[in-house]
Amino acid sequence: MWKCLQNPIRCRTSASRFLATAVVLATALFHGCAVYAAGQNTATAHSDQGLQLAHAGDLTGAESELRSAVALAPNNPEFLFNLATVLAMDKKLEESASVFKRALKLDPSNLTARRYLAANLWQLHEYPEAKANLEIILKHKNDDAPSRLLLGMVLENMKDYAAAAQMLASVPEQVKQRPESIGALAVSYYHVKEVSKARNTIAMLQNHPAGPRAVLLGVEIADQNADYETAERLLLSAGSYAGRADFEYRLATVQYHAHKFEQSEQTLLHLISTGNGSAEVFNLLGWCYQKLGQSEPAVKALEQAVNLQPNEESNFLDLEKILLGQNKVGAALVVAKRAADACPKSPRIFITQGELQVRATQFTNAVASYRRAVELDSHDADAGLGLADSEYAADLRKESYRDFELGLRKFPRDPRFPLHYALALLKEDESGGATSERRATELLKSAVSLDPSSADAHYHLGELALKDERVADALLEYRKAAKLDPNNPKIHFGLSRVYRRLGRTEEASREASLFEKLQEAKPGAPAAPPQSQ
Repeated sequence: MWKCLQNPIRCRTSASRFLATAVVLATALFHGCAVYAAGQNTATAHSDQGLQLAHAGDLTGAESELRSAVALAPNNPEFLFNLATVLAMDKKLEESASVFKRALKLDPSNLTARRYLAANLWQLHEYPEAKANLEIILKHKNDDAPSRLLLGMVLENMKDYAAAAQMLASVPEQVKQRPESIGALAVSYYHVKEVSKARNTIAMLQNHPAGPRAVLLGVEIADQNADYETAERLLLSAGSYAGRADFEYRLATVQYHAHKFEQSEQTLLHLISTGNGSAEVFNLLGWCYQKLGQSEPAVKALEQAVNLQPNEESNFLDLEKILLGQNKVGAALVVAKRAADACPKSPRIFITQGELQVRATQFTNAVASYRRAVELDSHDADAGLGLADSEYAADLRKESYRDFELGLRKFPRDPRFPLHYALALLKEDESGGATSERRATELLKSAVSLDPSSADAHYHLGELALKDERVADALLEYRKAAKLDPNNPKIHFGLSRVYRRLGRTEEASREASLFEKLQEAKPGAPAAPPQSQ
């Protein structure tokens, strides 16, 4: 259940795919059984035998017989339809979709086959194609309730929430049968700001025949949409489910999200006192203590979570975050080493260890950690960027530039690679190295094109422009940077310099004063939020 609570929409979607597909399949599972039963040829015999085996639950045998039927009569759409249906039942969705398409080429009017195909495509995340097939069905039969239900689910996955709400609301009898479709309708209502309708929809889950999982789904959807009052009310009115450990833990989570940290703490302590102190409970308790400014109990609670679940990376990562939030870098590094030993196959563990080592100026160790992360997952942009950055910090310039260039090619849409590479080149230039300022400028412009909200990129473009006596360009870039990051003192210092160059002494003095004020008040890094909450 914890996995669903961590990512409820994913679990809801997965379950809803299975249930909605089951509904679709149940409507006409063996539609072709009687159509060719009168025939006496061998293909029909194989088909009949396949259908009987499928009814008996022997999907492997059914598939074999139906393949034989299709091999003998490849242009028989009913045989293809039955084979595709059995493949779908056996979760061989890609092949099933392919066979359904063959059947539809032979018999485009088979709306049942098209609905089955749409269900497969939905499960395969091929939402536009699923939508297109369902719209064909509804064009011919606008009141087809299973198709309207499935189209509503597809539209919600496509984030077309207004259309999803309209479609799902048009088949209330079908929607209310399954918690997942009720959930999809509620999510859609929340996104289109129909909060009252969302709450009324979630209320349908309170006494749903599906039982506690329906209630927890409603709670999670309300919680995710910051409707904490509805989530808490649903839990507290759960009746016969009250007192269940999973319900009590979910209540603590809602209270935490609503910033009711003391209430959440008390709920969690009650769980522990009744023998339900799981790793998840201690993890959340640690974050409650952290939010309440109780540093030592926070660390102890997270340590207990680690002890109870020693191979769960999220507990280590959260403990490191809490220690880092308390400026205990050394203690966080000790935990990072334990985490690496306990979870040697986790790229995230080694990335976080590298981040801590960089913070502790252990650059050579950081290079080793990031290299291990890259070995574990060469497609993780954080690992690749961390490796290039730490190599530069460790004075491995050749390796660093090589990995920055690799990152530019491998992650062409990630603005961090051109930005960090440019900053490395500019630092090299400051120390007298033979690097190209022109290349740094190109990289900064690339970073801005990928992420116009990058205050850092605009600031450094301003610095380069001022250095080249392009004062008007410098002013433009500094202003953009200041708008994006108004509390950054170095940006206001840059503005004071450029205003002084322009002879605008009053504005230069104002920016210099703002620089001094921000520099004096600059706070330390805040504690990171909990990863798993």
